[in-house]
Amino acid sequence: MKKVFIILFFSTIMTSLVSTQAATICKKDPKKHKRYCKTYDDKKEITLAAQPESTKTHKEFNFFDNVSGSMALTTNYVFRGLSQTANLPAVQGSLTYTFPVGLYLNAWASNVKFTDSTASIEIDTIIGIRRSIGENFTYDINLDRYNYPGASATAYNELNTLFNYRFLQAGISYSSNVYNSHTAGTYFNGGINYQIPQKFAFNLENVTIIALIGRYDLGGAAGNSYTDYNVALNKKLSDIYSIGFQWASTNGQTRNRPYDRDLFIGTISANF
Repeated sequence: MKKVFIILFFSTIMTSLVSTQAATICKKDPKKHKRYCKTYDDKKEITLAAQPESTKTHKEFNFFDNVSGSMALTTNYVFRGLSQTANLPAVQGSLTYTFPVGLYLNAWASNVKFTDSTASIEIDTIIGIRRSIGENFTYDINLDRYNYPGASATAYNELNTLFNYRFLQAGISYSSNVYNSHTAGTYFNGGINYQIPQKFAFNLENVTIIALIGRYDLGGAAGNSYTDYNVALNKKLSDIYSIGFQWASTNGQTRNRPYDRDLFIGTISANF
């Protein structure tokens, strides 16, 4: 199953890259996150025939054991309160390779559509570390490179952090050259990420609510600073499939209607 998803992921990216045309410069608001698994297969080794037959079990390395990823279909790719697809659907994919110490490498891709550019795909390349301290606290620190084939003049780097304690969540992101505009941008948000008890979710299991408020402080060359709001309900259908419903909006300071106010999004995703 993992091999099938990996082939589909890279096929989607390559198809988009082949069809991408040279683009003009655009302004865009960036995005993030990922999971991992690690298992080992046991292998039996048979000794020489001259000796008594015995078996020996050891851990065998398998590259795919440390690979995880997802594919998603969403009605609107929204990032930090703004549509990145002109309120049109998006197909998205992610691949992550995680090392035992918590260090990971990730590639994330989605189609995009901006009003002032012909860029058609975003590819994020990420290196980060994700760890836990005790049972209730986790953190994720990563460096993200936002790439836009066909509109490379807008590519830029961003340092992201994410912290979770029980059901509380907070994050800070910083770029010294946001949107490649030669000015800084800082984004911070906070809120809750809470799995609703079954008795309060109409007897449904694995229902999570996420409610966040964020603030994007931008230098003048990068656009207007603004506040965004995000409320999402996610339901895990199985170990692979999940669905989500989201409302996102801003305080209107981006002056980017209809792509920044009262956006309703539905998403179905498959994880492996």
